This record gives sequence, C-alpha cells and structure tokens, in this order.
Amino acid sequence: MQIVKTLLLAASFTLASQIGSAATEVASIPTIVNLNKDIIIEGDIVYLNDIFSGLNEEQERPIARSPELGRDVELSARWLWALAQKNDVDWQPSSHLDTASVSRAGQVLDASDIRNSIESALLERGLTDGKKIEFDRKDRDLNIPAEIDATIRIENVSYRPGRKRFTAQIVIPATGRPYINKAISGYLIEMVNVPVLKNRLSKGDVIKSQDIHWITIEESKLNKNAITDLDDLIGMTPKHSIKDKVIIRTNDLDTPKAVNKNGLVTMLLHSGTLVLRAQGRALENGAMGEVIRIVNTQSNTEVNGTVTGAGLVTVSLINKTITGN
Repeated sequence: MQIVKTLLLAASFTLASQIGSAATEVASIPTIVNLNKDIIIEGDIVYLNDIFSGLNEEQERPIARSPELGRDVELSARWLWALAQKNDVDWQPSSHLDTASVSRAGQVLDASDIRNSIESALLERGLTDGKKIEFDRKDRDLNIPAEIDATIRIENVSYRPGRKRFTAQIVIPATGRPYINKAISGYLIEMVNVPVLKNRLSKGDVIKSQDIHWITIEESKLNKNAITDLDDLIGMTPKHSIKDKVIIRTNDLDTPKAVNKNGLVTMLLHSGTLVLRAQGRALENGAMGEVIRIVNTQSNTEVNGTVTGAGLVTVSLINKTITGN
C-alpha cells in the first residue's frame, strides 16, 4: 500500500511539473508586433501603441504631439525603425515601403449652424426681425477635432444702427476650454414680403387669390413700382404674359374689361324709379366703374354710361345726348 501511495504522489508531481512548464512556454511566446499604416489620432498626443499594435502595457507611452487638423504626417521606414529600437519594440521594416501616415481625427461644424446661432443671438436682442444677416466674409464650414464638443456660444454681440453693422464673438465649444474663439462681423439687410404669381398668367386672365403666393426679398432690390399689397393684385389682369415668381409692377397690370369696344351691351336706362332696357354698342373698352360712350342701336343715339357689369352699362335718361338723329 505504501508503494502505491508513493507512485501516485510521484505521478501527480510529474503532471503538475509538465502543466507548469507548458504554461511557462505559452507565456514566453512573444507577441507579434505590427505596424499600423493609416493612423488617425483623437486627442493631442500620439502614443507608441498608436504606431505599433501588439505592444505590452509598459510600452504604451506618449511619443509626440498630434498633427495639426487637416495635415497628414508621413513616417518613413527609417524613422519608424529608429523609434522601434529606441523603445525596445521588436519590429523592423522589410523595405523602404514600410511607412505610416498619421492624421488628426476631425469633424465639420456646418456654416449654416454658425449662421443660425448668430441669427438667434441677434434675434434675442430684437435686431433681426424682418432682416437677414450678411457676413463680411463668405460662410464657411469649420473643421474641429473629433473630441471637441460641436457646440457654439455667441458672446459680445454689438450693433451699430446707423450703419446696420454687427459684430459678435464665436466660442467653440459652448462650455469648457475654448478651441475656437474668433470675431465675426457683418451687416443686416431689410427684407420685405412680396406677392407673386404661382404660375404664368396671360393677358386677359383675371388674378385671383389662389394664384398668389409670397416670397421674401431684399427691400433694396424692389423697383419703386413693385406691387407689395395683395389688394393691388386681386381682380387685375396682366397687360402681357407674366411669369411665375417674378416681381410684378403696377404697369404690368390693367383693370379687366367688362365691356369690349364695338361689343354689344345691355343698357339700363334709369328715370326715377323706372328702369328700361335697350341694346347698345360700346364705342370703347370699359372696366367696372368706368364711364364709356355707347350708341343706342335702335335710335342711333350716343350717350355716356357707367359700366356696372359684364356687358352691362347703366345710363341715366337725364344724360345729355352727345349726338343723335
């Protein structure tokens, strides 16, 4: 029995020794180090493990500052080999083509977001009601590092009413340490709402409310004859074809003709409470409310009458006859 126990103990010791030896061998297998070719850095610092993968924790150390945003830095095979030797990294280039490129991760802050932020700041001060802003420099997107919060704060807004100019300070991000702190300036432009046609209308068409929609344009671009009041359009007719979405001038329009020259009309002859009807012929065009000349087709008498409807003219019997037989 004692011999059996001794044999079992010896076997257990041998197995444990073999397992320990195998574990040591696995732990001692070196990790393969590879070069990262296209390296994008978030933050201000480039670390050794950004350049090489497969490093141990002791080798994860800072080696340089990040490139400027938008600038790529090319690392040559010779420089990389020197870096590896200096930091005990088990890597060497196989040829001069073993290079790497380092760039800073970025994001785009849209120009429209910047404009909207400034317009809101001006609106809070009552400056942009009925106006639009125009910057002294063309609107441009801003590139900022990926780790920066893409928020905007507007400070130090000032306005000079006489010259309609403003200045403001853009701070990005809105809180914390500023990455961008720059002044911006521009001017305010008066805007006006103008009624225009939805679709082309031709000569003789009568303009109705459903034919109209509104656009907003700079006041300075309005001709002095431009129509800005809806009441000056409704019920009028174009003197010529008018395109959609164009500014309409007063001399583009005419009052619709209810009576056409040489056309037959019904004459309402008023004498006190008595109303008589007769047929006449218009000697000129006439719009609603206009006084025109008519000739009675039965008596061949020419009189003046007021256009009161389509093909309808009201004549007072006390009107003096202009000509007659």
